[in-house]
Amino acid sequence: MAKGSVRLHWLDLNKGTFTETDDVVASDKAICVFINDEYYRTLIVTPTMVEELVIGHLLGEGIVTSIDGVKRIEVEPLRVSVELQGVTDLDLVNRSKINLITTACGSITTPLTGDQIDLLKIESDIEVEAEKIWGMIRELNQRSRIYQETGGTHSALICETDGGVVSFAEDVGRHNAVDKAIGACALALTDFSECVLVSSGRQSGEMVLKAARSGIPIVASVAAPLESGITLSRAAGITLICFVRGRRMNIYSHPWRVSLKGRTLDIE
Repeated sequence: MAKGSVRLHWLDLNKGTFTETDDVVASDKAICVFINDEYYRTLIVTPTMVEELVIGHLLGEGIVTSIDGVKRIEVEPLRVSVELQGVTDLDLVNRSKINLITTACGSITTPLTGDQIDLLKIESDIEVEAEKIWGMIRELNQRSRIYQETGGTHSALICETDGGVVSFAEDVGRHNAVDKAIGACALALTDFSECVLVSSGRQSGEMVLKAARSGIPIVASVAAPLESGITLSRAAGITLICFVRGRRMNIYSHPWRVSLKGRTLDIE
């Protein structure tokens, strides 16, 4: 279940009233992920689209480079077992991380070298109308029904450049929502180089990195970027668009992919 009901006491300072009532809250559960029978990580998630979440997470963390790297996945109530093609050294994966408390709410992140960023660099030459970006954000907001009821989730949407929706997901975590949307597209064998990733969350480096590793050339968000997200988007060839609100938007990198009434923005 993506949401649940709780009993609470509602205090209204203006009216001076204290009322007992029911409310709807977003659900979160701990899901333990095992890779090739070894414990990998525990994710705190909204317990929906779990298979898509795990596949998107593996892609976004660089553990696999495509859906072909996943041989089998089995989803149980509190556990997901993944069998990958070939041998994966999880000790090496974990040693490549650094113990750093990040904006990812306590997750650990992997620093990238210049050579690694060059390997991720996106060369897609797609363009999208600014009006379509605004429409994608509006679609994201309209589909975010759990958020509308609870105020406790983030959302992610992957669209084609004409605005057609390929996948949508909500989750208590902004990273998880993006992983779910990416995982759903991977299962559908979507060509990521022709897509736009739309998010409700702020765009830090590790968020932009998920798009880079998947091959998505354009990222748009209603929220703010962080310096790490801007730096990575510029280095990885990703068009980063944030603060898409009130028919305005800030474009922080590679603006040539965005056109205004057919006119490409050529200011770099």
